[in-house]
Amino acid sequence: MLTPSLLVLVLPAVLLSAPDWLLIRTVDGSVVEGQAQLPSLKLATGEVRPAQIASIHNAAPLTEIESARVTAALAAIAGKDRAARDKAVDELTGIGLAAMTPVLKTLRDTQQEEPRPLYRLFEKLMPSYADGFDRTLSVIRLSSGGGLRGNLPAGAFELKLADGSKSSIEWSKVRSLAVRQKSVRRAFEIHSLRHCTQVEYLDTGLVLTGSSKLDVAARGFVRLSWNEDGWASGASGLTKPGSSSYKSNLIDGHPFGALVGRIGADGEVFFLGKKAAKTGLPPGRLGLAVNDNRHWQNNIGSFSVDLTAADAYVLGDPQ
Repeated sequence: MLTPSLLVLVLPAVLLSAPDWLLIRTVDGSVVEGQAQLPSLKLATGEVRPAQIASIHNAAPLTEIESARVTAALAAIAGKDRAARDKAVDELTGIGLAAMTPVLKTLRDTQQEEPRPLYRLFEKLMPSYADGFDRTLSVIRLSSGGGLRGNLPAGAFELKLADGSKSSIEWSKVRSLAVRQKSVRRAFEIHSLRHCTQVEYLDTGLVLTGSSKLDVAARGFVRLSWNEDGWASGASGLTKPGSSSYKSNLIDGHPFGALVGRIGADGEVFFLGKKAAKTGLPPGRLGLAVNDNRHWQNNIGSFSVDLTAADAYVLGDPQ
């Protein structure tokens, strides 16, 4: 017969899952990172467990502060200042679903000639696999891919910050929430016309952290002047000037035609090429592009990119 003390030792222990690292943007635009144990989300389609969640995007109406930011951002996108436009796209992408209706109202019937950044902005806010008639439903992106629609829970949850302090976060104040993923793999195309440093960067949908490791492999061939082979290259770019009228194979410090990246709209551009392993990049949203000058209209061809990011957040699809 077991003694009471031994009986306690052989009873199965109730194990709590370790808290997840979360990246949260609130409706006032603040961004905070910390650890919390998320509850399961009960949707009409079933229960979503915390381990299944990549990110949550709140469709609640814009606050007064957000409305002003959306209006200013849409005006900047309509302007001619490229840097201001890129920052505006970042701002609207960060606000997310709540900016969907204002963006749709801004779009006008056109021939939709390339490039068309405003159209891809909508696709960043609302993935087609989750779109529907009810714009009030939030989107839950799944770590396995795809997404579900539903309402977020009421109440609040406790977030433990990196300095050890704690903060109570109300669900109604969360505009987006992402769960840090140990490893994320993405495969996509970088087109030399649409995703050129002079037009816009492809938004990978990934937010890197200080501990992220990025592995990139690219294959393919792009032409930066149609029929002139001197202006054609793989993802590492030109090794010599493309023509006799140019003295360098570099533009903005990197080879013409090379695959490059940046973190955020005003981040420093860094070289990736055919194969790269990066650590120590600044935290933020990762974008990729083909390096070129202002004469980008004759670009053709694309790179197929395989990307793996460790310790990263998933906030969207590659667009």
